[in-house]
Amino acid sequence: MDSIVHFENERFIGRTRFHSGLLNNIVVLSVQNVDGVDRLSPDVWKFRRIFRRSLFSGVDVTFELDGVVIDVSICVKYGYSAADVSYRVQECVLAAVGENIDGKIKNVNVRISSVAKPACAQPEKKGA
Repeated sequence: MDSIVHFENERFIGRTRFHSGLLNNIVVLSVQNVDGVDRLSPDVWKFRRIFRRSLFSGVDVTFELDGVVIDVSICVKYGYSAADVSYRVQECVLAAVGENIDGKIKNVNVRISSVAKPACAQPEKKGA
């Protein structure tokens, strides 16, 4: 479990503890609603975290002393601007996580792992 410590006027108020998968799930749900994202893709380039569940969901959330670092790996739909989709993913993740935790988000890193192949049009059947 990770936690965020709360202070008010330099006085300790308390601590909020997060289950390791909570922010991961919030990020996954927010990214799935971004137009142009085909799917989250497994983050196989991060072998150092191979035993973490987040490796396989395409999201990695790391709590650091100066804030939360969120890494997202996505597959972009064919025909969409990768830069625009990446920016929308960052904005969506910042909004969703910001609504759910009272902590500083240090970085939202988006890795575009591939582009989804467009679905082929089915040939029309004649004489049907």
